[in-house]
Amino acid sequence: MKARTGFKYAGFGVLGVAAMFGFTYVVMLLWNWLVPELFNGPVVGYWQTLGLLLLSKILFSGIGGKGDKSHYSRRYRCDDDFSKSKWRQKFEAKMNGKVEDEEKDGSDEGEVIVSE
Repeated sequence: MKARTGFKYAGFGVLGVAAMFGFTYVVMLLWNWLVPELFNGPVVGYWQTLGLLLLSKILFSGIGGKGDKSHYSRRYRCDDDFSKSKWRQKFEAKMNGKVEDEEKDGSDEGEVIVSE
């Protein structure tokens, strides 16, 4: 039974590596199809495409993955109920009378008047 589990994990590993190579190949095809024609850019090879994907992953999401962002979610999760309820109370206190008063005043603020 344990041997089957080992093969299962190895199969997922091989499938993951194949998916990565396939995704890189598709990105290379799209790049070489669009960028040279639209932007007069260079034609890139497979390993350059893999390097671009790795660089964009590092620049846009960081090296650490989800671990870097956990302190933000923890901070907001702790006082989430308090800050939302306090904000909501302030917002409702400001907006409850204000919307009704503006309609009663008959002011035409925000309306466009075109003179001929």
